[in-house]
Amino acid sequence: MRDSSPVSVLYRSLVDAGTVKDDPGQKEVIKALDNLYKEINFSSHINYIKHIFSENKIMGVYIYGRVGRGKSYLMDIFYKLVQNKRCMRVHQYNFMQYIYEYMKEASSLNNKNPLKFAINKLTKNISLLCIDEFEVLDVADAMILERIYSIFYKKNIKVVLTSNTNPIHLYKDGLQRERFLPFIELVKNFMITEKVLDGKDYRIKLKDKSGIHEFQDFYFLPSNLEFSENLFNILRNNLPINSITLEFNARRLIIDKISNNVGFFSFQNLCESNFSSVDYIQLSKKCDWVIISDVPKLSVEDRNLAKRFQMLIDVLYDSKIGLTVSSDIKPEDIYIEGGGHKEFRRTISRIYEMTHKEWMNKIKNKDFKKLLNM
Repeated sequence: MRDSSPVSVLYRSLVDAGTVKDDPGQKEVIKALDNLYKEINFSSHINYIKHIFSENKIMGVYIYGRVGRGKSYLMDIFYKLVQNKRCMRVHQYNFMQYIYEYMKEASSLNNKNPLKFAINKLTKNISLLCIDEFEVLDVADAMILERIYSIFYKKNIKVVLTSNTNPIHLYKDGLQRERFLPFIELVKNFMITEKVLDGKDYRIKLKDKSGIHEFQDFYFLPSNLEFSENLFNILRNNLPINSITLEFNARRLIIDKISNNVGFFSFQNLCESNFSSVDYIQLSKKCDWVIISDVPKLSVEDRNLAKRFQMLIDVLYDSKIGLTVSSDIKPEDIYIEGGGHKEFRRTISRIYEMTHKEWMNKIKNKDFKKLLNM
């Protein structure tokens, strides 16, 4: 007989193999994913038809908790078990981009229901969506999410969401939030909501016996110039070090140290002048890897610095540039209050993604992977 708790079984095998550590704070989430797996694998055709029209069916699992607690990893364990069952794994930001892109296409075709058209196109041959980093920051997103997930429910499309936010606090203080509340009710009524309890932050890796840590392989905490310099020297591959100046609309961005398309900067160099995304695009054309030292904690008064840093990370991300950051604080503590601090969460997420070794598989210059023996 097939085991009815495959997520638990796979998790236990990973623990026994020493791949992961047994974490009591994750247990309830694993149980919820086991229950969803049973829903997806409903075997009897007759019961399945009844199940579609049942008012008690489980739509999915909403997983939330503090950053670094393994939410995405638990989703990946689940995804590994079901990835041959017509499923898609996607980040929330990209998911909404797809929705808007297909809605635009529907409008060009004079389709009378662009949202339904977009969902049908996105979920063609899909019965399960795993959506990572679910947050609601944009009013346009907030206004259509309940409609999107209602269609998912009617189509019997299952979903797994990971988020840093308890669903009852989603889009808190957002414009026209009362129009968003039906989505929260939908989550409460039709999804299993489980929190990964507080515990070990799995992004932190012990660097050495001195207590120095690094985040995500290329995020050095505390700020350590020696680590950054050593990495720069490896990546430049013994080529000479130069200094160049980029100019656009009378603005000058100076790269004091560049070699083998690797640029070394301080945060001050990159963000304290009145640069725009155009300047950072020019930078991305010169650098295949960017090392940023001394990223500070930003205050309420530092809104412009935060906005420029956000633009910089977005450009580097879209251009598939390698990234190293050195700071005395965790990414999520860089900018925690002030104008646009909610939007800054995406920047935090991208910093984690880009400073993880897996980003090496996405960067445009694959030679760096060879230089780092990765």
